[in-house]
Amino acid sequence: MAKKYIVAHDTGTGGNKAVLTDLRGRVIHSAYRPYGLRYPRPQWVEQDPQELWQAVADTTRSVIAEAGVDPAEILGVGVSAQMFNLLPVDEDIRPLMPLISWLDVRTVAQADRILHADGGAMRALLFEHTGNIPTAKDIIPKILWLKEERPALWERTAYLLDCKEYIVHQLTGRVATDWHGASVYFLFDPHTRRWSEEACRALGIPPEKLPPAYPATTVIGAVTEEAARATGLLPGTPVVLCAGDVAVAQSGAGANADGQAHLCVGTATWVGLSSRRFVNDPRTPFWGLSHIDPDKWIIAGEMETGGGALMWFRDNFCQAEAAQAAREGISTYALLSRMAEEVAPGADNLLFAPWLSGERAPVLDHYARGAFIGLALGHTKGHLARAVMEGVAYHIRWICESLERLGLSVGALNAIGGGSTSPTWTQIISDVTGRELRVVAHPLEAGAIGAALTVAVGLGVYPDMEAVDDLIEIGRVVRPNEAHRARYDALYREYRAMYEALRPLYRRLHGIR
Repeated sequence: MAKKYIVAHDTGTGGNKAVLTDLRGRVIHSAYRPYGLRYPRPQWVEQDPQELWQAVADTTRSVIAEAGVDPAEILGVGVSAQMFNLLPVDEDIRPLMPLISWLDVRTVAQADRILHADGGAMRALLFEHTGNIPTAKDIIPKILWLKEERPALWERTAYLLDCKEYIVHQLTGRVATDWHGASVYFLFDPHTRRWSEEACRALGIPPEKLPPAYPATTVIGAVTEEAARATGLLPGTPVVLCAGDVAVAQSGAGANADGQAHLCVGTATWVGLSSRRFVNDPRTPFWGLSHIDPDKWIIAGEMETGGGALMWFRDNFCQAEAAQAAREGISTYALLSRMAEEVAPGADNLLFAPWLSGERAPVLDHYARGAFIGLALGHTKGHLARAVMEGVAYHIRWICESLERLGLSVGALNAIGGGSTSPTWTQIISDVTGRELRVVAHPLEAGAIGAALTVAVGLGVYPDMEAVDDLIEIGRVVRPNEAHRARYDALYREYRAMYEALRPLYRRLHGIR
């Protein structure tokens, strides 16, 4: 029987999306299952790894059954997932505790020690050997917290996994990560593509507790009998190792070629650039991550709450709008976009600081928090909605300009993610950044499509990831409105000044108990 299909997953923070695609990455059917986050203590955010795996298994079964395809026609499987999480497992790969989410900031003390102890010596060593520096949300501080605060669990830990690595094991019985996934540990040498012995030794992290790392297009194993019963796949179906969400977003946006950039406006929001040259800033580093293509890197700047900022505004202040949207048969986001559209650019000089969960790029600041600046009696909820969208856009501009200071060129941005479905928000981003946005035709499926095309490359359908860029269709192009440039330039300068003014205040507020 001809192998005509690929099953791919995008295992996100709030749910898992499964897609069934053809060999060109075109989505034939999709299925989604949400799951939750747990907040057992202030600053702690956890997830149940078994619940994530069950969502993967259930959506696999659903997408195959609902599409009415024969599992024998499936060429292969791939999983992409959220990154920067930590899951310690024992020798039988049983979780020893819940997955510590990338949103978790219980590790501020460990992160501060890395960043500032001994005059920044550890920070410098990590940058020298890995090209990256961690914040409180990254994996290194989480590992140190486990080692220091849960020593009994640390002694039982055989492997330190991320989200995708656990799911790949559930599918195949293999413990492995890809080079991209390894690079987000910030313990991986970007040039040798090996775990850095120097970094691990300095931090007291045994390299043998880290999963073996391979290129993302490696066929890492096959679906086991047990996984087949759970998923509806045939035993023996090839599983390509694939890569985490940043790398598959780069590919699903059609931005694999050297110098091509993409913008993902999701819960977290980032700009990623494909580069044949590894470069980073030792003072305020971006993500320097391995690409799916083994001869490239992704240099990416991420803001922690881009789409997440608008989600926060919707969930906490827009109950009446949610009810109105339900009556109109539209999403609350569509209504908020309409409200923002009715407000003039600049939101009557109302600025929003979108740093609701600390910030990663182009500043390393896990103390930063959000704010509305310039509120006046004349401001309406529509002004606030537009200010949130503009605040995110100002930060995207800051990231782009900072990437260019590294000698990289950031031109048009291939846009994906939920925020890119809003014509209002994409026009704001284009106006503020002065850049063309090329919104892909299927922005919500881009991650899963990128994972599917990684499977296709891994199984020999295409020679490399650059070969799949032409398969990604652009749905619409957004160009900057020059009439808004002067106003947005002036407000952007004040946005930058706002951070500098608030930065010492954030640190002082954190110290008040």
